[in-house]
Amino acid sequence: PALLLFIFLFACPLDAQQQARVQSFSPQGTVKRVRQVRVHFSGPMIAFGDPRPVLMPFDVDCAEKGTARWADPSNWIYDFERDLPAGVRCEFRLKDGLKTLAGSEITGQRRFSFSTGGPAILTSRPWQGSTSIDEEQIFILDLDGDSKRESVLSNVYFKVEGISERVGIRIVEGPEREQLIKAEFRYQRERPKHLLLIQAKQRFPASSKVSLVWGKGVAAPSGVTNDQDQVLPFATRGPFTVSFQCQRENLQADCVPISPMRLVFSGSVKWSEVKKSILKGPGGRQWSPEVPARDEEEDSGYLYVVTFKGPFPEKATF
Repeated sequence: PALLLFIFLFACPLDAQQQARVQSFSPQGTVKRVRQVRVHFSGPMIAFGDPRPVLMPFDVDCAEKGTARWADPSNWIYDFERDLPAGVRCEFRLKDGLKTLAGSEITGQRRFSFSTGGPAILTSRPWQGSTSIDEEQIFILDLDGDSKRESVLSNVYFKVEGISERVGIRIVEGPEREQLIKAEFRYQRERPKHLLLIQAKQRFPASSKVSLVWGKGVAAPSGVTNDQDQVLPFATRGPFTVSFQCQRENLQADCVPISPMRLVFSGSVKWSEVKKSILKGPGGRQWSPEVPARDEEEDSGYLYVVTFKGPFPEKATF
């Protein structure tokens, strides 16, 4: 038994030397927000605590800068200076003649690569899943990197319930873009770096499902694209309606004369338009809407309710 144990212990290092290779390399393929590369070799590559210059096992082809280090004799790490944005492709090639600490040649795969893919949507305004978007909604998209304009126009579109064809988009630019961004981010000190504003080329039907398709062909300035489409679901609001409300003693009773009368809208409306509304009563008497309170909603120029303040004459028709 002692002889067999000796043979086993002696044979294992020889087998490991013959199979020296990169046992794991991470990340590979398409991966978002990469900050570090980790490599595990099948055997020791350096002596632990060796004060000499660090062995660099790879030739690195990457536009982003990083720093190499050994976590231990078998694990090599490459730290990037920042989380990599979209559109970055990196390749790591084992150096020719690279050997383990024991002098064994590295066999097996010698090239490893990954990319962060093309630009993707981080968040959208309105939020993904919203069921009350406007029929002419403009979407503010926060991306994880810059995108090529032509690739966006060619590969981004809407799927709309009841419409068989793709609905193309336009990119909102210029003063219109700046005005919308200023209004949307007025309470934020810093705006997201990669904002894109788009709108469908045709009006959405009311009460319909809408899918924003961010196609895999959308490219970063470097030409890198994604592996698959990104789809964000929405739904348009119902048809625009106006309802009348007043205080009543019961559902069948007439309005209480001393209480206000109100018009309630299913969507926001401009105060500059609805303030022209007139409530007409007996004898040609007229009431104008009550000026709204100066809160945040009215400061923006939009509201959902218009109020006509009483009292009103009894047993009258308006």
